[in-house]
Amino acid sequence: MTKLKDLSEFAQEAARLTGGRRAVGDYIRTDEEEPGLRSYIFHSTLRGYVGWFWSVTIYQPLGEEPTISEVVMMPSEEALIAPKWIPWSERLADYKALQAELEAQAAAEAEDAALLTADAEDDDEDDLELVDVADEETLEHATESLLATTEFDVEEETEDDTDNTGEKPPRFFGWKRRGKNKKNS
Repeated sequence: MTKLKDLSEFAQEAARLTGGRRAVGDYIRTDEEEPGLRSYIFHSTLRGYVGWFWSVTIYQPLGEEPTISEVVMMPSEEALIAPKWIPWSERLADYKALQAELEAQAAAEAEDAALLTADAEDDDEDDLELVDVADEETLEHATESLLATTEFDVEEETEDDTDNTGEKPPRFFGWKRRGKNKKNS
C-alpha cells in the first residue's frame, strides 16, 4: 500500500506532467473528499496565475493502487478570475435597449434645440420691432454691426499662379533610351 507522503509526490508529479515542471510549486495541503478520495493542493508558479493552485485528485480504494482522477488549476480567494459569462442573446438585448434609449434621448434633445431656436427667432423679431424707424442712422448702424459678424473682408487679391507649373518631374523611363544608346554604340 502506498503511503501518504508517496501519494503527495505522486500527485505533484502528475501536476508537473500536466502543467510543466516549472508550473507546479510547493505542496500546500491535502483535502479528504471521501474515504479513498483525496485532493492534493500545490502552489501554481505560472505567470499570470497569481493566487491560483494546482489540485490533483487521487482515488485509492482500500488495498488497491491509486489512480489519478483529475488534475486542474483552481483559483483561490485572492486570484484574478474572469467575470461571469453572459449569453450573447442577453448582451444583445441589453445593447438594443441602450441604443433605443440613446435614440430617444437624442430625439428629445433635438426637439429641445428646435424649441430654443424658435424662441430665439421670436426674441430676435421682438428686438427688431423695438427699433425706432424714425432714427434711420441707428437702424443702419445696427444692421451694419449684424452684417459685420457674418461677412469677410477680402482686401488683398491673390496672385494668379495657374501658369506656374514649376519644374518638370524627373524622367522615370530613361532606361529605355539607355538601352538604345548601348546598341548604337
